[in-house]
Amino acid sequence: MYFETRYKSHHNSSGLIGKYYPQKRVTEEEFLNRLKEEPKDVPRAIYVHTPYCDKICSFCNLNREQLSGSLDSYADYIVSEFDKYGDYRYFKEKSVDVIYFGGGTPTVYKNNQLEKILQSVNRNIKFSAEYEFTLETTLHNLNDEKIELMNKYGVNRLSVGIQSFSDEGRKFYNRTYSKNETIERLIQLKEKFNGEVCIDIIYNYPTQKIEDAIEDAKIIKKLDLGSSSFYSLMVHEGSTLSHDIKDEKVKVQEDLKRERELHDAFIKELTKDSDYYVLELTKIAKKGRDKYKYIKTRNFGGDTFPIGVGAGGNVDNISIFRMKKEMSMFVEKSDYQQRLDKFSGLFQFPQIDKNIVKNILTSEEMIVFEELLFELKENNFILEDKEHYKLTEDGLFWGNNISREILTTVVEKTLGLIKK
Repeated sequence: MYFETRYKSHHNSSGLIGKYYPQKRVTEEEFLNRLKEEPKDVPRAIYVHTPYCDKICSFCNLNREQLSGSLDSYADYIVSEFDKYGDYRYFKEKSVDVIYFGGGTPTVYKNNQLEKILQSVNRNIKFSAEYEFTLETTLHNLNDEKIELMNKYGVNRLSVGIQSFSDEGRKFYNRTYSKNETIERLIQLKEKFNGEVCIDIIYNYPTQKIEDAIEDAKIIKKLDLGSSSFYSLMVHEGSTLSHDIKDEKVKVQEDLKRERELHDAFIKELTKDSDYYVLELTKIAKKGRDKYKYIKTRNFGGDTFPIGVGAGGNVDNISIFRMKKEMSMFVEKSDYQQRLDKFSGLFQFPQIDKNIVKNILTSEEMIVFEELLFELKENNFILEDKEHYKLTEDGLFWGNNISREILTTVVEKTLGLIKK
């Protein structure tokens, strides 16, 4: 098996089941009735989206816009959503394991706006004993008051968009602060924030050298950070970078050999002392520290309740997409769709429990999977022992391709056998 193009995101291998099944729309009333029922005993997360940034990264075209004016009305909207849904049995009778504020930049709110949002969370949500409460952030829009508010209201994890420590890389990504200033601010943040500090790294910018990737990993270890994501640069249509490429201001070449060298150098350096390990395809965590429960909840069949414009998630078998403040779409998933989505999510991790796979797949699907597994092992993407399937170094690099290949092959070869 040989992949010519590398898929760099889990989005390339998730949500594929929908193309084989027509969407079944349900009403908001049907969704709200589900919230009145006794909550199921599954891991539960809340995802809150803030589609605003005060500074736009060069590569970004996500659901966000440049901040202009006050966010008072949007902050009030988020508060009203927590107050609205907090009255339902879904939240009154069962605790929440994970809360994740993404964006955009959730720390773009003013101090008073952030406080009333965090107050509404605490007013309406019961946290489980070992909850994880994350805010994505940049360094330049944090201040001591915001950090104190997050400590006060139970935020215990920050995901900081660093992208690169290199001065050249930071300039390319349109980041604030120099390398030395960035390091110093992370040191100060770790001193003031009570929870785990994690960062994002994006490698493979045009002038990046292997030494730059290794230096990023060394700094992460020196700062004793909880984890680091590591994504290869993706040029999204509509981003500043995509326009610069079209105007020939920037040249970005798809060089898989170079991309692989940067990928492997970063992982090797960060994990060589055995303090850090590969948690999932794009996340390296320090042992005994960051657990990244949010991604595990999403991939292992838990609920993700979405709040905010641009947010998406699910409650049981109903997927929810928040398009506007007063407009959401609700889609019901079949048992088949849920089962295969969970199966696909397993392969975002470097080690997969064989018993979980066997409990998900039918006998017909298992036969197809094992046939493909033989090919994957022959091509040195996967190893197998008595209890686990394990991705090799090649498997980690091509992980999203492998996940997509496994899912589409199993579905296309067996769908006619079980589809009603």
